[in-house]
Amino acid sequence: MKRSLAILLAVSLVSLMVLYAPAMADGVFALILPGLGTVSVTEEFVEPFDSLDAWETYSSPRGVELGVENGIYRAYAASPGYVWGLNAQEHNDIVAEVEVTPLTPFSDIGAGVMCRADTSNNGDGYYFMINAHGYYSIRVGLGDEIAPLVDWQPSNAVRAGIDRNTIRAVCLGDHLAMYVNDELVGAVEDSTYSSGFAGLAVAAGNNGVDVSFDNVILYTVQGSLLLGDAA
Repeated sequence: MKRSLAILLAVSLVSLMVLYAPAMADGVFALILPGLGTVSVTEEFVEPFDSLDAWETYSSPRGVELGVENGIYRAYAASPGYVWGLNAQEHNDIVAEVEVTPLTPFSDIGAGVMCRADTSNNGDGYYFMINAHGYYSIRVGLGDEIAPLVDWQPSNAVRAGIDRNTIRAVCLGDHLAMYVNDELVGAVEDSTYSSGFAGLAVAAGNNGVDVSFDNVILYTVQGSLLLGDAA
């Protein structure tokens, strides 16, 4: 841990997501984004967390625990704030997917995926988050603040309680879009960041946060969004 702020708790793990990428795919294919269109992508890798050494383990006396256990990547933080781990492959345009399961029912938590994050451990980047109360949000990290681009709001697409949700984050030029369980829940335009790193993030409230992540997929976008009927 390099830095601790009153409203921000950050953990930057170098080599997260790329050192142990177990599955690679060659070739470009069309990825359909319902409600938006189609993009040409290459699949970077799939990480199912089948191996205990798939991702780096982290433990902090401040009550942060990150590591692979029983086929999932578990993130726990006892103190309020955000905790994240970043990969080591910089990108511009990307589509990132992850299965997220809150392990506690508290509504003041968040969990999701990041794009265009900064490895300087300052919280910069875009966050696509859900919580156990059935809410979602798209946010931007600006130094010691993680501000809403789409503020927390409910969606029937988000399964509430201790249940699994699949988040897909689209970062393409100034276009940011978020899917939950294959349903487009939010989209916004923002030009603050054009490149950075993918990551996984949790936000702890007064009761802490305990979340599992599984089956991460990263797609590198090779072409522009082709608008059309992608329902």
